[in-house]
Amino acid sequence: MDHTEGRAKPSYLKLVVPSVEFKDWQGRIQMASDIDELVHVIRSYLAAWKPRQLRHLPWNLAATTVPSSEALVGRAVLTARAELMFQGSDEERHLLQQMSLTLSAAATRLRFLKGFNNYL
Repeated sequence: MDHTEGRAKPSYLKLVVPSVEFKDWQGRIQMASDIDELVHVIRSYLAAWKPRQLRHLPWNLAATTVPSSEALVGRAVLTARAELMFQGSDEERHLLQQMSLTLSAAATRLRFLKGFNNYL
């Protein structure tokens, strides 16, 4: 655990090497225990994107922020649609696929967390 500033941060929220690969974020998404934590994970994920990677994405997907959980769902839908309609290089396809997988997994986790909160 990271004990910076006197608070312990769960180990699954720590990022050793910034990566945009879905496999590196899947566990963090699945371990998010509430909506705020999930949004924090996705904000960290988007912040890991480098400008040289973002330039390969459609302009409407290149924003590195997500203001709310509702915006996360919208962004996941836009990314999945762009992936389905994609025509371009293998590198561009790979980057778009990683974002699509990650945001779709986050939207699914959000659905679970909202549904779970309804039963509490």
